[in-house]
Amino acid sequence: MEKALELSRYCVPFTPFKRKLEESLVCLVSTAGVRAKVDAPFNLEGDNSFKRIDGSLSAIELAVDDTHYDHGCIDKDVNCVFPIDRLRSLAREGRIAGLTEEHFSMGFSQALRELRETTVPQLARAVSAARPDAVLLTGG
Repeated sequence: MEKALELSRYCVPFTPFKRKLEESLVCLVSTAGVRAKVDAPFNLEGDNSFKRIDGSLSAIELAVDDTHYDHGCIDKDVNCVFPIDRLRSLAREGRIAGLTEEHFSMGFSQALRELRETTVPQLARAVSAARPDAVLLTGG
């Protein structure tokens, strides 16, 4: 008999951040179901994929596909869960070096084993390939 998946056994390793933010490229990664409006929507019943979001897009060019949480503030400003415009402002002010050319988002899923074994490793490789100095994780 197979044991239930225990995510608590898989903690996120902590890596001390030793750079200055002013010298760091930031990559956004979200589980809020954010995508470019021109991309196909996430499957609202469950979707183990992730989407790449072009770093040149602004919040007005993004949509959110998720019915599992309140969208009140997000419908007014996607920056609530995917602060792309806010980070771009920080880059203009010199508070961060800039943004990576790609960002990433996942949709809703309850298939936790598949997420852990397949999607998350693929996503981690994609984030690594974007070569960020820091990653900002947001949830939905």
